[in-house]
Formats: sequence, structure tokens, C-alpha cells
Amino acid sequence: MEQNTTVNYGLDLAKEIADQSAEDWIFGSSSPVCLSAEMPSTERLKYLPAGEIQKGKNDTMDCASRAPVNILETKFNYLFSNDKISPENKQWLIDNGYFSDDGVTFSDAFIAILSGTTRNGNSLKAPCDAIYNMGMVPKSKLPLEKTMTWEEYHDIARITPELLALGLEFKKRFTINYERVLERDYNWLLKEDLIDVGGYAWSKPSNGIYPRSDKTPNHAFVVVQEPFYTIFDNYLDSHDGDYIKRLATDYDFMDYGYRVIVTAEHVIKDEEDVEVEPITQPATPLWKLILDFIKELFNKKYA
Repeated sequence: MEQNTTVNYGLDLAKEIADQSAEDWIFGSSSPVCLSAEMPSTERLKYLPAGEIQKGKNDTMDCASRAPVNILETKFNYLFSNDKISPENKQWLIDNGYFSDDGVTFSDAFIAILSGTTRNGNSLKAPCDAIYNMGMVPKSKLPLEKTMTWEEYHDIARITPELLALGLEFKKRFTINYERVLERDYNWLLKEDLIDVGGYAWSKPSNGIYPRSDKTPNHAFVVVQEPFYTIFDNYLDSHDGDYIKRLATDYDFMDYGYRVIVTAEHVIKDEEDVEVEPITQPATPLWKLILDFIKELFNKKYA
């Protein structure tokens, strides 16, 4: 398996605990419906993005950002391919570089940087919150180059005012929300949606199935299907060289994960700023600090 020999693959459990809030949404009967809700679970693999190893010169430690980004790429590939996005927004995505030969592609680095990824990785929550607050930009505008060091990949100077503006324009057109999902609800929710989870990476597979491990979760990935948990990862599988792995039915995940939801689409008919009222979900104090820092950085740079 092609992965980092230091074993830490990017899930920071201490930061996950610190990022929690009593106001966090929890999955339940009143959860919002995703625009991709009609995507059959049997066809999810068809809409997965192209795989990419989370590594330049060093491990980028951004699995916690890649998992929700991969979920949204899957959902937007479905929406895009099945004409479930308005013609205006579909053309806007094309014109602004969100669509390529690989389908709809979003930048992992944009979210990894803005969510405060460190050398220890990140929480599951912070990248979801970054997406909610700042939107998404195309992968082509902020890619991972194989020659990049960890510092180069996560350099905040890569986030230009133009990229921030593009991300916020995306946010005006598409409302993205997230909610925490308890592990006990995984099997039920997987019939309807994909899940951003944490688990240990990786035990040695047997007959193509990764058995349960009781080691501490250290990696984030996407659960796509059941009954053997079919997951989409950012490291190649040692069995068949694909980014898809199959985990045992008793695989031990973190006690909860996250659902990332495309809750609304808005058509912008002119160049005027349009105030969009998203479903209320409070921004975290972390976001205020990050946004204030970015504003101060850009004010100094462009003064």
C-alpha cells in the first residue's frame, strides 16, 4: 500500500474534541434532504471522483478535508450528469473551471488551508465548517503538485482574494450544510447518503477485505456503500491498486462521522450581490479567527 511510513495519516482527535459545539447539528428525523437524494446507492461508485494520493514530497495530512470534498464531488457529478443543476449554474461551473475531463472537481487544498490543517492533520468538523462558510473553488486553481512540500501545499498565501471571491460566489449559488452522525446510524443512513468517517488505517487485508482493528482512529475517508463497507480513500488499495477499499462488516469506526449536504441551489440572474439566507448553522469561533487573519493578511498585502 502506498502510504506514509510515519503512520499518522491526518485525523487529529484532540482537535476534533476541541472543535465540538453544543450547537452542532445532529442527524435525525428533521435532517434536511440533499439535492442528490435520488442518486441510487448502487450507482454511487459511478460518480466518485478520480483518486489522488494525499502526498507531494511529504504527506499533506489533509484527509479530513479530502473526505468531504470527495463526497461533494460525487454528489455534484451526479447532479451535473443528470441535469439536476439549473442551466445557469451548470454553465457557471463550466465557465469557472469546476468541470474537467474528470467531472466536477473541487480543490482539497483550499479547504485544507482555510480549515487550519496542521502537521498533525485536522478534525473532521473543521473542513466541513470551512466548506459551509467559504464555499468551494476548482481543483485546477489550487492543485497539489507532486513536488510540493507540506509547507508549500499549506501556504496561506496561495489563497488569493480572487479565490476567496470565487468560493463565496459558489456559496451564493449552492448552500452546503453538515451534521454529525452517530455510528449507530451508519447502516441506516448509508441507504440514503455517503458518510465522512474516521477509522484506523490500515490493517492487512484478507481476501480483499480489511478486518476490524481496535487501534486508535488516525485517518478520514468516505463510506460509500454497504454491506461490506465500501470506502473511498486517498491511498491506493494494496489488493487491486484502486482507491476503493472494502472493510469488514464489524469494522470499528470513530463513534460518529459527518454528513455533508447540498441543501439548496440559487440562480443568480444578474451581477448584483444577492443575499442568500442559508439554513441556520452557526459558524465556529475558529472561523472568526481564520477569517480575521486572512482579511488582515490581504489588507497588508494590497494596501
